[in-house]
Formats: sequence, C-alpha cells, structure tokens
Amino acid sequence: MKKLIVSVIVCMLITGILTAEDTTESKKSDIKFSTNINTVLAFPWRAKVTATEVIKVPFLVRNNPFMRGNNITFKIGAELSPITLEGKFDIVWTPLAFLELYGGASIGSGWTISKLGFHGLSYNKPNAQGRSEIIPVNFRSVFYSANFGATFQFDLGAIIPSPWTHVVFKTDQYMVYRGLAGAKSTDSWIFQNDDGWNRNGFTYNGMYVLGYQMPLPIKLVALRIETYKTFFPTASGVDKRTWGEDRFYVVFGPLVAFKPADICTITLVAQWETKRNYINKTSPDKFSQFYQTLQINTANPDSVHFYQVGVIVDINLPNN
Repeated sequence: MKKLIVSVIVCMLITGILTAEDTTESKKSDIKFSTNINTVLAFPWRAKVTATEVIKVPFLVRNNPFMRGNNITFKIGAELSPITLEGKFDIVWTPLAFLELYGGASIGSGWTISKLGFHGLSYNKPNAQGRSEIIPVNFRSVFYSANFGATFQFDLGAIIPSPWTHVVFKTDQYMVYRGLAGAKSTDSWIFQNDDGWNRNGFTYNGMYVLGYQMPLPIKLVALRIETYKTFFPTASGVDKRTWGEDRFYVVFGPLVAFKPADICTITLVAQWETKRNYINKTSPDKFSQFYQTLQINTANPDSVHFYQVGVIVDINLPNN
C-alpha cells in the first residue's frame, strides 16, 4: 500500500512537470534585487554583522504548485565581527517548492585582541609541556571555505490550508571544506575564538528545525538542532578517537521569532551543546592543554553544557 501511494505521488509530480506550461520567458522581467542585513548578538560575548546583496532570477518556472516559484538566487556578501572579516558568495537553486540545492565559497582573515583573549584567526600548536601555544595570524594568511548541500522543507499548511495549520519542518544537509592558507594538513588553528580544533579538511553538517508558525506577532516557535562531524586528517600514528574527534558534536535549543515589520524578523535563541568528558583534563581553560593530549572518558564520553543565548535581527530591503 505504501509503495502504491508513493508511486501515485511520483507519477502526479512527473506528469505535472511535463505537462505544465513553461513560463520562464514571461518571468524574465520579475528578477528581484534586495539587500539583507543580518546582525547576531550573543552571550558569552559574540557579535557579527553580515550584509548581502541578493539577486533572485526566475528559472524553469512552470504553472504548477511544485515549480511555480522556481528560481536561482545569487548572494554576494561580507561578514564583519570584532575579530574577523570575511567575503562570501553563494548560489541557491530552487527546483521544487520544497527543495533547495546550494553551493558557495568564502575567504577572509582575522586578528587577535590580546587584552580580551579573543582570537579571530590563529595557529594552535603544542609546546614542549603539552600546552597550547597560540600564534596570531593577524592578516598574514587567509581562511577559506567551500560548501555544497541541500535544504528540504515541509509545511502542513500547504496541505491543509489555514492560518493555524502551519506546522513546519526544515532540514539542511551539507558538506563544508575549510582551510587556512599555508597550513599543513595536520596543523591546528582557531577561528572566531572557537576551541582551536580546526584543521584543513571536510566537515559534515546537519540542521533540523521543527516549529509552529502563527498569524500573531510571535510568528514562529521552534526547536532547532545542529550537528556536525569532522573528517580532518591526522598525523601518522595518531588516533583521533583518543580525544573524541570522531564523535558528532550537537548544539540544540528553542527559538522564538517575531516579525514587527514586513522587512524585519527578530529571533531569540537559547542553546546548549555537547562537550567531551576527559579523564586527564586539569583545568577549565580550553588552551591549558593541547587538545590532542586529552583522553576521552569512554564510559561517559559526552555531557551537556550551556552554549549561548542570543538575538538575531534580520532586515531585508527590496531594491525593486
């Protein structure tokens, strides 16, 4: 029965795509330009502002519910934090109403604020005593990344039309390659004051949001879960399972979004994270021991800790 239902849905989708009128030509004049300004403020202290020019071009538009909004979106932007500067370029293709395919790249650099102990972009190397030796880059090198992935989204309100039936689900699945120019494959480095476990290589990321949209000033209440797993190379004879690098890292928490105006969305978030439990860690200072000298507690490898609270202000300004 399940196979029959799936087959019918697939046949309907294919039939709709093949028989629908292609309206791409008539939509060429509907290219949309906009400017997006995204501001993040969080505690423990973190801040960044991203400005992005967005160009949305209709592409393979057909007169059916699945492909009526088909487009390709180009995004060119810059991100500034107190310790980093980064330029970004992304392309998003929406071939179906519930699916996005995307890819992008970025390049940037960072600096250190020594008095505050904030490291935008620095090497993290072990010294003779097994401690982390932090070597600031301070614009002498660049950070770069490339990503590709897909977004799947579902809205119950599209099946049961009503202002009160918008139970939504969204997931992103994507791969990111990150690197520090001039670094060896086994060199560790810090980016945006993180724990300094970065090495040149791939990371697999997942993001999941389950929420309820309402026709109220509070537009969305949701649970968001983020996961990632690294696939960094290690030196010969070194086992990353010793310090738990083979495990998934998880960040999760609720979010509440408000829409005080059509061009503005304000989102409040509170998040927790999983952290590794070690049997030989002697100080809460994340750089007191070089992370590859730590030994994970195999009997109790993970624990949950507070990560951050923050506010995200997203402003979208149409330019036509």
